[in-house]
Amino acid sequence: MRKVTIFFLTATAIGFFSLTSCTKNNTTTINHPDSVYTSAWVTLSMQLNNVDSDYEENISAPAITSAILDKGVILGYGAYLNASNDTVVENALEFDMFQTVSVGNILLQAGFDNSGLWYRYVIVPGSVLTTKGLTPLQAKSLSYAEATKLFGSAANKVGSPTIQ
Repeated sequence: MRKVTIFFLTATAIGFFSLTSCTKNNTTTINHPDSVYTSAWVTLSMQLNNVDSDYEENISAPAITSAILDKGVILGYGAYLNASNDTVVENALEFDMFQTVSVGNILLQAGFDNSGLWYRYVIVPGSVLTTKGLTPLQAKSLSYAEATKLFGSAANKVGSPTIQ
């Protein structure tokens, strides 16, 4: 009986000290590092907007949040196969395409029909820009090759567009 009593007293003491050394608060948060998001290549199918006489396409982009709009940047790129069957990737602006971004959406507008062109967007959070020492304006001027080199595998992960 004495062994049982010592056991219970020891267990109670250990339990008491383990409870008093633990604290619980509601301010503990789990932080996930911000990361660069790269969309898949999308084949454009632009529609003529008779009101504005331009070509448009809406692209669903659920990864675009208000935080990204406030402090990050969305880079857009177009791609096509040249006469040598090599993939050529340029900034969307080189294809006369302007991006209007909002939470969850990208509206592409162009002066001519870019249907058949491949399009990809890269979302760079503000914290990544800061880490890389870039302003949003500097990031927007990055070529696709520079973006994939600077942001590493995240911008490369989906690969090049392929003929379907």
